[in-house]
Amino acid sequence: MNSISQKDKKKIKSIVIGGGFGGIASALRLKALGHEVTLLEKLDALGGRAQVFNKNGFKHDAGPTVITAPFLFDELFELFNENREDYVEFKPLDPWYRFHFHDGQTFDYSQTIEKTKIEMKKFSIEDANNYENLLKASKSIFDVGFTKLADKPFNSFFFMLRQIPALLKLKSYLTVAQLVNKYIKNPNLRAAFSIHPLLVGGNPFSTTSIYALIHFLERNWGVYFSMGGTGKLVAELTKLLKRSGVDVKYNVDIKNAFEKNGRIEKLESMDGKFFSADNIVFNGDPPTFYREILKTNNVYKRKKFLPEKLTTYSMGMFVLFFGTKKQYNNIAHHSIWLGKRFKGLLKDIFDNKVLSEDFSLYIHRPTATDKSFAPKVCDSF
Repeated sequence: MNSISQKDKKKIKSIVIGGGFGGIASALRLKALGHEVTLLEKLDALGGRAQVFNKNGFKHDAGPTVITAPFLFDELFELFNENREDYVEFKPLDPWYRFHFHDGQTFDYSQTIEKTKIEMKKFSIEDANNYENLLKASKSIFDVGFTKLADKPFNSFFFMLRQIPALLKLKSYLTVAQLVNKYIKNPNLRAAFSIHPLLVGGNPFSTTSIYALIHFLERNWGVYFSMGGTGKLVAELTKLLKRSGVDVKYNVDIKNAFEKNGRIEKLESMDGKFFSADNIVFNGDPPTFYREILKTNNVYKRKKFLPEKLTTYSMGMFVLFFGTKKQYNNIAHHSIWLGKRFKGLLKDIFDNKVLSEDFSLYIHRPTATDKSFAPKVCDSF
């Protein structure tokens, strides 16, 4: 796109399908490049999973509640010479997460290295002294896995082959748990520092250690909460789309994408309407697109995502939203209760696919930071 003149760029029409955070960001970045952009969303509001439920004065965020790379949101406003801080506040959390273990001990994973090491010394002085070595290993992975490769499309086998030396150097053949266990010995702390893949549906005992880069990502930028909730962030991004001139169409559910000569010729919605553009961005589930939406005579593309081994989905979640008529000030913003079993429990979930009685639990209490989530002297969970 860089080789196209400013005059020609304005003629390019782009359609983004799906108004989650990825779709919103894609639409804004294309608009900043000078494209004429249309964003198609099948619901009556943007945000994707980040929807908001309001009931009896309580507010509940259904989507993500942790922000660990605020600069990605800042960039979207800066593209149009605006400041994100003028519209939505990202408040730093401390502690980031509070762990409750089966033996009654607690561990605050905190905003500073010093606080975290003090907490670690309750379990192991040796582990506390070794924590910064774990961070150094995480930074090495981050410098390649995030800085150099995060924006690269791994859709070429030969491109992937070229990354092998760097990935081997990072010991990507280790799992997250194996990498953490090299530096941490206490079983409770091992569990606490291995949970990051679970945030994206991965088993730390089988997920590549590349995901350990999240340790450094958190240390580098922090962990934040969007005041007003994720819904407030979506609302402000929706307004930014409008101010920037992106055409957002709601209640448009795309059922067919017709390909011709290697390009998407047109899109068809559930209600029989057709759309066409120079560029199509699909911000959804790739296997769903290739299996159900893409209409093509190219057998390879039709079968590209069909092999089950290439599309192993993570487990689903059951989320309970509730409010209380009193406040529980001793409960942190993010709390994780870990049962006696860790590896065995995850094996039951990921491999055996059975529902165990000794499950672990994550609780989000936004009212610890933002009182707007519940009536006075109440809590939202």
